[in-house]
Amino acid sequence: MPDFEFQLSQPLKTHSYITQYRESDLTFVLRLLEHEGLFFYFDHNQEKHTLIILDHSRDLSPLPQQPSIRYHSASVTETADSITEWRSHRRLQSGRMSIQTFDYKQPRNQLPVGMPSLNEQGNVDAYEVYDVLDHYSHGTFKDGERLVRQRLEAIEVQGKTFTGNSTCRAMYPGHTFELTQHFDHDRGSAEDRSFLLITVKHEGSNNYLSDESAGYKNEFVCIRHKIPYRHPITVARPSINGPLSAIVVGPEGEEVFTDELARIQVRFHWQRGDSLPQGTTWLRVAMPSAGSGFGHQFMPRIGQEVLVTFLAGDIDRPLVTSGLYNNIHLPPRFSKASGLPGNRTLSGIRTQEHKGSGFNELLFDDTPGSLRARMGTTHQATALNLGKLTDPRTDGTAQPRGNGAELRTDAAIALRAAQGMLLTTYARTDAKGSQLDREELLKLLAECGELFKSLGETAAARGGQAVDVQGIEALRQSLNQWPAPDSNGLGDPVLAMTAAAGIASATPRSQVHYAGEHHDTTAQNNLQLTSGAAMHLQAGKGLSAFAQDAGISAIANRGKVLVQALEDDIALNAQKNLHVSAVEGEVVITAPTIRLVADDGSYIKIGGGVEIGSQGKVTVHASEHDWIGPKTDSAAIPSFGRDPAAQQVTFHYPGHSEQSPRAAADHSYEIKLEDGSLVKGMTNADGLTERVEREMMHQAQVSALRSGTPKGGAQ
Repeated sequence: MPDFEFQLSQPLKTHSYITQYRESDLTFVLRLLEHEGLFFYFDHNQEKHTLIILDHSRDLSPLPQQPSIRYHSASVTETADSITEWRSHRRLQSGRMSIQTFDYKQPRNQLPVGMPSLNEQGNVDAYEVYDVLDHYSHGTFKDGERLVRQRLEAIEVQGKTFTGNSTCRAMYPGHTFELTQHFDHDRGSAEDRSFLLITVKHEGSNNYLSDESAGYKNEFVCIRHKIPYRHPITVARPSINGPLSAIVVGPEGEEVFTDELARIQVRFHWQRGDSLPQGTTWLRVAMPSAGSGFGHQFMPRIGQEVLVTFLAGDIDRPLVTSGLYNNIHLPPRFSKASGLPGNRTLSGIRTQEHKGSGFNELLFDDTPGSLRARMGTTHQATALNLGKLTDPRTDGTAQPRGNGAELRTDAAIALRAAQGMLLTTYARTDAKGSQLDREELLKLLAECGELFKSLGETAAARGGQAVDVQGIEALRQSLNQWPAPDSNGLGDPVLAMTAAAGIASATPRSQVHYAGEHHDTTAQNNLQLTSGAAMHLQAGKGLSAFAQDAGISAIANRGKVLVQALEDDIALNAQKNLHVSAVEGEVVITAPTIRLVADDGSYIKIGGGVEIGSQGKVTVHASEHDWIGPKTDSAAIPSFGRDPAAQQVTFHYPGHSEQSPRAAADHSYEIKLEDGSLVKGMTNADGLTERVEREMMHQAQVSALRSGTPKGGAQ
């Protein structure tokens, strides 16, 4: 009855992955034992044969039937078996071994370990054995030292061995014996006369049905028992010369199964059994690049076929290098269109939504005359299309949609540029010029500024209001100072738009234009504002209209024309004539006093009576003159109400919205007006400041305070 038994002095190393590949069970077991520094012998008795597996030889026991064997000639008259021949063998061995390994879990530490041999060979060179072992052969220095010690012990065993012949039938490997009556060894110590049997080759014959005499003899190999025994590595790991394909596996219900090192598990086609808890250990996946927190990441999914190579041809060190298409997993169908061979000019990457039907793709179309690139996702049909814009290519053909570039989505798009943005239709053919080439825009702005300034100065010289050129000049300066192509300087966050053939902006709803400072609009020819309903012009500090030529017309087709000065005068001046007429109705002039004064001083004053004066004659033409009693008339005089300019400001914290209000209640603030006055206070529960009122409109700088110090301001 076969049996086995482990006699170990320390725990065995745990391996993450071991494969029996194209080797018999015996070869596989022998390989594992040798590489782990283990050896074995058989213990035989009448009931069973026991395989004893050990990691040390120091406790091996003497031969139970004959613990001492003498060196003596064989004779039938002898009462005990003896050793008839004895030979010693010495070999010069390496006196030092050094190893190192690579462990991807600690890549900066190759765990170099070196150790001298304990074998005393005299004054000779060490002849070091240096070996870079297979990947992650040892995980710690302690494991490395144990491995080196085992390898050295296997070398040291070969340093001095003994062979011989004997008639001792009690000999078998795994036991010791004491050599006696040897002319040389008898002078040594008892420890030096104790030997460990490594191999025994028996040879026996009987004389049954034969004229030959019966006999027995053996050949044996042994070492001194005090020398630790370690079997040399004679069985190499199976080597695989090429890659294998495998199927990615994982738990049921998962689509992508990986760990923190982007490793996967696979099942080789030669593995038997339908329901393995796992196909292999975790295998690393080779990527085009792999850095510290950067690189490529394309995780093979469960069910896909992959190509597996083996580091240094070691079957126990598999590595996934790429994916393979098969009749289930076909090549990608970019943009959901048909695939190969029709679309053989397409290249790119298409991913698949995890547990879904959507995808992302990066597509390169190298069709002659229709080069294009596409980066897109099925989420909200969002895509950037470049080059020859076409519909998805089907069997090599596609309908054209245009040329250039298209960024489209069924959702929203935001363009953000912290150091300025230039939108222009001025060409730079073949991508010549720098990123922010804007000579045409700067020229147009110079023309705009010149016209704006000259007409403004003319208006001011003729009694109109002067224009403020600070806004346009500030923008021109910002655009001029945008960074040069070879500069790392910072640009102002200005949005600049220019078009060689015009700019069209239209919406069926409302448009809003707001400027926190100036809003300057200039046209080299006509500036035309048209409203299908009402047009309202409001100004906080004056409204000025000046025409260099062709006059000013204000015509109301229906309704009246109302001109009022609520707190000051109205002056109507003309170089030539002033005409006031009413086709129907009357002209009514009403005031506490009315004076009509001619250039020569003649006048009529109405109010508190009527007074007429002149240095010349006064002529009255009438068919009749009636001088009757007193009589007066009246006319409606408008009432001018006066409301002061007033404003309140609301403070809120970042993230504020109507749905999730975050009012800054009980927060200190200050409001600085342009007349130099300062208003300080605390916001109320709704984040509102107090109502600030002035007779005239003011621009104000509002600052939120923290511990009495301004945190930031807004115009």
